[in-house]
Amino acid sequence: MTMIRYMLPATLILCCAATWAGEPAGPNDEEGFQPLFDGKSFAGWRVTPQTPESWKIEEGLLMLTGGRSHLFAEEEFTDFIVRFEWRPAQKGYNSGFFVRGRQIQMAQSSAGMLFGSEAAPKVPHLHKPPGEWNTWEVTCIGPKVSLRVNGQLAWQIEDFKPTGGRLGFEAEGHAIDFRNIRIKQVKRTE
Repeated sequence: MTMIRYMLPATLILCCAATWAGEPAGPNDEEGFQPLFDGKSFAGWRVTPQTPESWKIEEGLLMLTGGRSHLFAEEEFTDFIVRFEWRPAQKGYNSGFFVRGRQIQMAQSSAGMLFGSEAAPKVPHLHKPPGEWNTWEVTCIGPKVSLRVNGQLAWQIEDFKPTGGRLGFEAEGHAIDFRNIRIKQVKRTE
């Protein structure tokens, strides 16, 4: 009887904790996001005759297969939050993500570094090993830009220029898969 008396409250606490943990913390944080990649075509991307040398679409993935043909969105963006997942195929990978014409490095040894900014350093320790998916969130509102890697704030700067431009992925000869590329345009409040 004594054992049941202690097990019953412990069981109730565990059940309630599991229920609380499963509840969303707030409103759906994907609200307002639109896909930049539909999983089946290059719709919305600037395709050139060289694109097939570097890129293909397979099983819902945008796949960088090698080559040197960068891929840019057709539309230009000013203030936004962009989210995507990426998975390098092997060690020594190299690519980049272009934001308003500047590049955030996606090379294994310097991943996360914004070229031309000491305040936005490399953060390879926040990235998972090749073969595993990484999640990036880049927020650009006016001169403020931040990068989140796998849910952790990597850096935030407040002097980013230019204030508008295209998004894109750099091809540097290494195989990398991309998925769930989506954007939410933000209205700036000053």
